[in-house]
Amino acid sequence: MALCFTVILLLWAILYFFLQMREVYDSIDNGLTNLKQEFILKSNRIPNFVESMEQFALLNIIVKEISQAEAETVTEHFSIAKVYFEAESEEEEVRMLTSAFYCTLNGKYYLIQFFTSTVGSDDLRGNLLSLLLGLWIVLILTLMIVSRVVIVRVNKPFIKVLDDLQKFRLDNSKIPDFPKTKIVEFTKFTETIKALLIKNINIFNEQKHFIENAAHELQTPLAIVIAKLEIMLEKYQSDEERAKEIAALINTINRMKRLNSSLLLSSKIRNNQFLDASTVNLRNVLEIVLADFEDIAAHKQIAVETTGNAAPLLHINDSLVHVLFANLVKNAIAHNIPNGKIVVSYHAHAITISNSGNAPLTDVFSRYKSDKSSGVGLSIVKSIADLYNVNIIYRFENGLHVFEIKLN
Repeated sequence: MALCFTVILLLWAILYFFLQMREVYDSIDNGLTNLKQEFILKSNRIPNFVESMEQFALLNIIVKEISQAEAETVTEHFSIAKVYFEAESEEEEVRMLTSAFYCTLNGKYYLIQFFTSTVGSDDLRGNLLSLLLGLWIVLILTLMIVSRVVIVRVNKPFIKVLDDLQKFRLDNSKIPDFPKTKIVEFTKFTETIKALLIKNINIFNEQKHFIENAAHELQTPLAIVIAKLEIMLEKYQSDEERAKEIAALINTINRMKRLNSSLLLSSKIRNNQFLDASTVNLRNVLEIVLADFEDIAAHKQIAVETTGNAAPLLHINDSLVHVLFANLVKNAIAHNIPNGKIVVSYHAHAITISNSGNAPLTDVFSRYKSDKSSGVGLSIVKSIADLYNVNIIYRFENGLHVFEIKLN
């Protein structure tokens, strides 16, 4: 908008300048025309008037006798010419009217030229340009300053709304106190946002309570079913075929129980229900997790190696960081090969957990695609990483599944 206004103002200034200069020249030309008419009128009334003018050669009139044929070729016109002035000892620019006329008193034809100095018009032209340029600069600066002030003042409530929305959390359930203005559209805007926030808070709370209640209620019947099946397993221990069927049911229901717990955890992570956070030494946590899985790795004949001396730090919830590393280590064991290995590398701003494997995994962070136990292990890892702005990358290189945790 400012650019458009600048272009319009510039074009207007140019047009105004040329119109004013045309008015100046029109005024000069009218004066020269009046002088010519007065000269011709007196030439036809006063005897020897033209001869006197030729003799004394007035400063702004040039009179020259010409033939009839020459007179007929003269076309009256205005022009810019150079005339030498003895007082100034130099030539100056003048506005000149050139014409021809017939004197009835002596029957002769004359070429007449009337001129007036345009030095004043030159000064006027320069002053006019300077004034227009000054006016143009002042208007542009004023427009920029006023526009800046107006835009800042008008956008101040909007920026406040954006800031409140960025700080807003669904789990907080407190509607921000949006600023009030006299702008009708802005008032409707904030009222609409409030209505949407209230609606989303209600949906969030209902969803959260449903997930928590559903997960909690499922735990009890699942535990009862597992307990009864274990009793039945002891009862039918002698019946090998029936015992296998019952054991298979127990394993399936245990997997359902783990899946239920994992889904509940994933929901809590996505809903930002882990608010407590502190600066955690990731190396210490991962070493504790590795120690917890040491027996399982040894049972599967998987060697665990560590490299690097760095101890990266991260501001994170203590429970979630244990869950993150536990799922990664468990995944490294589950997707390993006989007599394989796990390599943990510590860097200043990254940790890599690698394990031997035969082929690359696909959709590693998608639900029900990666973890054999519950189907959501690496999905939970990705949710935790996203929650704390940690970049986690999977790649398969040199026969190793590599999970790299990069700290921003």
